[in-house]
Amino acid sequence: MRRSERHHALLDVLRANAERPVSVPRLAARFAVSTRTVERDLRALQDAGVPLYAMPGRTGGYAIRRDYSLPPLAFTPAEATAVAAGLSVMMGSPFAEDAHRALDKVLAAMPPERRERARGLAVRVAAMAPEAPTEPDIAEVVREVLDRPRVVELEYSSHETGECTRRTVEPLGLITVRGGWILVGWCRLREGVRGFRTDRILAIERTDEVPPERSPDPLAADLSRWDFRGLDR
Repeated sequence: MRRSERHHALLDVLRANAERPVSVPRLAARFAVSTRTVERDLRALQDAGVPLYAMPGRTGGYAIRRDYSLPPLAFTPAEATAVAAGLSVMMGSPFAEDAHRALDKVLAAMPPERRERARGLAVRVAAMAPEAPTEPDIAEVVREVLDRPRVVELEYSSHETGECTRRTVEPLGLITVRGGWILVGWCRLREGVRGFRTDRILAIERTDEVPPERSPDPLAADLSRWDFRGLDR
């Protein structure tokens, strides 16, 4: 990677982590260069007027002013193709509508030849993506509570028995497993982490209750066991 390319990439990393500083060793590992090289790059960016600042301490590092902005995103052809393929996997998820609009924007910015190649890759990747859509009203609430966590009340039809139950759930995340999009949450009825396929949620209502923080993170601790056996019971 050329120095100028690394400078742009460094800014991308810092902007993506604007809420917390990134250490020099972490940046060096990210770009496979020495810490001295990273320090020179950071000084060069500061000299060019980029509002970088250092934060001392054990968890310190470099950060960028949150309101700093760059011109519109400029993907390399390979990066744009990867983004298009990744967005195609979101079709059928609660974020399908947003992903579709984003995919249109990415494809529209590509030259014709690259656009067709990206479409072809997206189709091949999407062939492995979930096919069951999430109902729009269900998807809207799921998006809301993942963005701004709130406890939800939901009615769910078990994929195994067809039994319908009503649950109070603290949303933790969204994953896809073997063709299904799964809302993972702390189920207060079962007192543990459970997964709810979004295409089997019959109704969902957002409450005003902010879920409590659970430590350690129950989703991170639970991910290793996920297959369909992790779905709600």
